[in-house]
Amino acid sequence: MLRLTILALLTVLCTCVRAQTDNAMREVVTKTIEDTYPYKPGNELAVEGEKAEIFVETWDKQKISVKVVMTARHPQLEQAEEDLKNLDYISEVAGQKIFLKNKLVDKTKRSRSELTVHYYITLPEECPVYLKSHFGGATISNLRNQLRINGEFSAINIDNVQGILDIRSRFGDITGERIDGNVVINSRRSDINLYDIGGTFNITAQYGELKLSPNLSMQDLQINADKSDVYIYEPLGGEGIAYDLSLNNGEVKLPDDKTITELARTTEVRRFAIRPSQERMGTITASVSFGDLHLAKQTKQLERRF
Repeated sequence: MLRLTILALLTVLCTCVRAQTDNAMREVVTKTIEDTYPYKPGNELAVEGEKAEIFVETWDKQKISVKVVMTARHPQLEQAEEDLKNLDYISEVAGQKIFLKNKLVDKTKRSRSELTVHYYITLPEECPVYLKSHFGGATISNLRNQLRINGEFSAINIDNVQGILDIRSRFGDITGERIDGNVVINSRRSDINLYDIGGTFNITAQYGELKLSPNLSMQDLQINADKSDVYIYEPLGGEGIAYDLSLNNGEVKLPDDKTITELARTTEVRRFAIRPSQERMGTITASVSFGDLHLAKQTKQLERRF
């Protein structure tokens, strides 16, 4: 028993030393750029991030604050410095649009360092935002106007955003909470998790898993999913929601406490309608092809999953 304990301790110590050695070999070079732009109604912020993490939040000041941190990590300090010089940041003001972008000065030059870019942006909640992200991520909170996102291999996180949203994602998951407005989402090979959403939603998805929890202010939720599994969690008190459900080559699971009308049934296609017994609150329409469809009530356990 003592021998096993000593062996385990030696293993832990060796692991710690190896990790410390690896960290010690990493030289870090950082370049930080800070800008402030006055904000006037009609201004729009556009950010194009390449292998960058973009964070957008709001405040009550009539100005836009931008902090960009670019970092290079390499065992050799000279190599990290050289690779960081090849990483450029561009900011332009054209009319009412403020444009931010990072790029490589020489795209043919192979970087040997681990390069990272972080945007930290704070702006008025009414400022429209357009984000283009490749191989990175975007986190946005508390906007109240217009948000457009075009992401590829980028995770998208949205919290407490209202207004007009247009989100397009390829190979990047979309996670959102407290979203209300006129929302259009197009995704391919992306999982979508949306909780506490209201207003009007139009979601088109391919090759993913969708978990959607509307609230009582949901007016119209339209889902067109191909080769994707769809989970819809009805809000508590949502007995006034109407459903039109269509399934092509998939399995369906519906709650037992609802009056369900089956409109069509073949070996491949099934269609269902659920009509509320009280005044209609909103409509959820789902068309799923080559995927499964699940409809269930929201519970405390389900809420914790988002």
